[in-house]
Amino acid sequence: MSMKTILVTLSGTHGTGKSTNAGRCYYLLNRSGLKFSYLLNNPNDLERTRPVTVLWSLYILFIYIPILVGGIKLRKLLGYSVVSDRYLYDLLVGFWGDRVNIPIEHLLVRVLPRPDVSFVLDAEESRILSDRPEHTPQYIRMERQLYNTVAQQFRLRKVSTNDPPLVVWRTMLREIRSALELPPDS
Repeated sequence: MSMKTILVTLSGTHGTGKSTNAGRCYYLLNRSGLKFSYLLNNPNDLERTRPVTVLWSLYILFIYIPILVGGIKLRKLLGYSVVSDRYLYDLLVGFWGDRVNIPIEHLLVRVLPRPDVSFVLDAEESRILSDRPEHTPQYIRMERQLYNTVAQQFRLRKVSTNDPPLVVWRTMLREIRSALELPPDS
């Protein structure tokens, strides 16, 4: 009997621990005997550019989507669940924060695989700013507000990385094991 495969995504404001926690998920889930693959989905901060929106849409449609969807489907075909460090939600927040409107935004939401478990990581503004001094308080507030909007709109699970790492991990593990239809970890 083959194990169910799932897509787990981690999104969130700069400095909240997306990469740290995605790597931890990948490592600890594999160490526990599950088959997970790590996917870094960071399109070179493309959401921060202001290209001609039609060209931007063509890039997303013919390069970004096929690579991301193909990477996820191939991993699942090989029997691996996927932990994605960043996902569509981070791209949307980047566009919205820069007030960039791409014509295919609604298509993007419909075409990309719907994650089985999605986390939006959050932390106190002071902690984020101490980890990421290159950002202004206004920028972090705006980004946190946009991630709150995304979390509500897409029903994503918010996790505070102000909590101790063990609490964060147990919260995430409980959701992941449930999506895999496994009993809770004791």
